[in-house]
Amino acid sequence: MNSSHGAGGSGSVNIEQIYSFISRDQNQGDFGHASWKAISDDLPQVMQGFYDSLSQINALSPKLGAQNQRVPGLITAQMSHWEQVLTNNINSDFQAHSHKVGEAHVRADLTLDWYLASYGRLICDLIPVLVKKHRLSPGKLTNVLQTLMSRFFLDMILSSDAYHGTLADQAKAKDGKDANLKNLKNLANSVIEINEISMDMALLSRNTRVAAESGQSISAAVTELVSSVEQISETSEQTADGATETHQTVNEGLSIMNSVSEAIQNIAGASSMTENSLTELVSVSEQIAEFLTVIDNISNQTNLLALNATIEAARAGESGKGFAVVASEVKNLATQAAKATEDISHQINALKHGMQTIQNAVSGSRDAIETGMDAISGANNVMETIGEQVANVSTRMQDVSQILQQQTVASQEIAHSITGVADLSSQNEQTLSGMSVTMQSSNDKFSSNATSWFNNQSAASLCEMAKIDHVLFTKKVVDTVTGRTPWNSREVPDHHKCRLGQWYDKIEDPQLRNHPAFLAMKEPHRRVHAVAIDILKAKENGDIDAAFEGLGKLEEASRETIEKLDAFSQAIVAREAA
Repeated sequence: MNSSHGAGGSGSVNIEQIYSFISRDQNQGDFGHASWKAISDDLPQVMQGFYDSLSQINALSPKLGAQNQRVPGLITAQMSHWEQVLTNNINSDFQAHSHKVGEAHVRADLTLDWYLASYGRLICDLIPVLVKKHRLSPGKLTNVLQTLMSRFFLDMILSSDAYHGTLADQAKAKDGKDANLKNLKNLANSVIEINEISMDMALLSRNTRVAAESGQSISAAVTELVSSVEQISETSEQTADGATETHQTVNEGLSIMNSVSEAIQNIAGASSMTENSLTELVSVSEQIAEFLTVIDNISNQTNLLALNATIEAARAGESGKGFAVVASEVKNLATQAAKATEDISHQINALKHGMQTIQNAVSGSRDAIETGMDAISGANNVMETIGEQVANVSTRMQDVSQILQQQTVASQEIAHSITGVADLSSQNEQTLSGMSVTMQSSNDKFSSNATSWFNNQSAASLCEMAKIDHVLFTKKVVDTVTGRTPWNSREVPDHHKCRLGQWYDKIEDPQLRNHPAFLAMKEPHRRVHAVAIDILKAKENGDIDAAFEGLGKLEEASRETIEKLDAFSQAIVAREAA
């Protein structure tokens, strides 16, 4: 439906079409009530801070009454107004209410710049409230934010239309050059103040786009992190299981080492007994050797006696032959006994030598066994230490696995939240785009009104029109950088071919041409056009960062140009009044 604004209006506003455009054709009725519910408790405090800030501004503090006595009533009215804005249906009643509020502010002599700035302040104060209320619900946060901003901007458009209508009515009610110039000057100031926001919106749009891209990158990185954490968690579980198995193996090794230690101790005991037995055998062999010495002595004595008996038998002659035979046999036996004793002595010596060798070997074995027992004892201690350490590692790896499982859940939640933030940034960028389109619509309306008040025979009027042209020129550069308007750098006129430049070059009055403000505006004006061309060239070359960096230089040159135009306009008015 097309709904005309009330008295003092300057045209018609298709409220449903505008709201559909701002909200991107989304049905946000349900979230209007949710938005109001989310901010209603905090809104009184927000409004109190809002009016406290206004009271510090000299131009506005008188409107709040002595000692801010009007503030409580204003807060109550604001609460009622914003509840209606967020919860009422979008229809003619909504439009009438917004227009009525706008007219009230016109009657209060609140300039349009401060009126629009109030919307910006409230939005900036209320966004943290909504974010805090819905920080765990990114989807709902997006919906209530979009609803709040869409309805706030719709209310701003409808109520500010009262300003445009009032200015138009004032222009119709007053005749003459002074009234038109005043209206044109007010309109130029409004255009300048409103479009200063466009530069901030461009930078905000850029940052929002970068934030969305970064959020998507972070989300992808966190998703990879989740995958890595899950793999690490799985590896930790496997390591913990391996550590448990290793601990069991170490315990089995300890059991085997204990058995080996017992066996070696038994071998050591047997070796000791063997060594003792060999010692006793050596002692016995020595005793046998002593016995053999006695036998050898007896054999030698027997041999000597047999020799004596033979001598005596020979003396006895015939009668001693039998005794000689006996003596000869005894000698033979003694000789055999001596030889046997000698053989036995050799065998005993060989046996003794072998037993000593064995004894030495057994003694060496006993030393080796003792060394082996010490080594096994040390190995047991090491194995026990390893077993304890492996047990600790197993326990800790299990703890790490549990922590990683918890971290996986946390990382998944973070990834989900970051994705929501990235989506919100993208949606905010779309909202900013819609705001820019709305602002352009306002600029078109301003230009139309300015044309009706412009007097091309008046230098002062041309100064004000030049300011409007100048602001719209910079706005077009900003829109081109942000991708909302196509404009080629070759199409940009230099500082001699625009309306300001053509007028500047045609002024012949020596007093005007030599005025300091007139001379001072030439360089910043030239710089505005040169920087604009550089910005568009950077955009065409794909160097977006350089283009956005150039916007700051453009804003500086633009502000300086407007300051010089203001000073020159004042000089012209003073000269005409004289």
